[in-house]
Amino acid sequence: MKRIKTRIEPTWDALTLAVPVCFSDVDAMKIVWHGHYLRYCESAREAWCAERGLSYQRMEAIASVAPVVRVQLEYLRPARHGDVLAVRVARVPGSEPSLDLFYEVRGPDGALLAIAETVQVFIDPTGYPFLSPPPPVEAFFAESRRRERANGATA
Repeated sequence: MKRIKTRIEPTWDALTLAVPVCFSDVDAMKIVWHGHYLRYCESAREAWCAERGLSYQRMEAIASVAPVVRVQLEYLRPARHGDVLAVRVARVPGSEPSLDLFYEVRGPDGALLAIAETVQVFIDPTGYPFLSPPPPVEAFFAESRRRERANGATA
């Protein structure tokens, strides 16, 4: 398996979500159970999409959902009960028509605890992928590109 070498660039369209670590998130070793990191990333992804006009409810309304087709997660340091994590998510520029996202999970001291990447593909109601995004999805990508330009991206 290849290591995730990419990190979120300053010009990428990103969002940071504060996620508290609850008692029910930790395992017998008193660290966050590994599966919860994906839930933290999902929460950040859901907020990121909704802020750009494409909530999961909107995806259903336009008959274009985007299941995850690939996920990779690397654990670097453990999180613990009581921590408030900063989960940063950003779209990889130029990845459309798929939605490629990178994640950085940081602890209260700013230390990098985990990194992840996901790929989602927009599909029609019969399960076939769109080769070019439908208009509401294209507007979603256009909003992300606008934010990248506002952050100083040149392309």
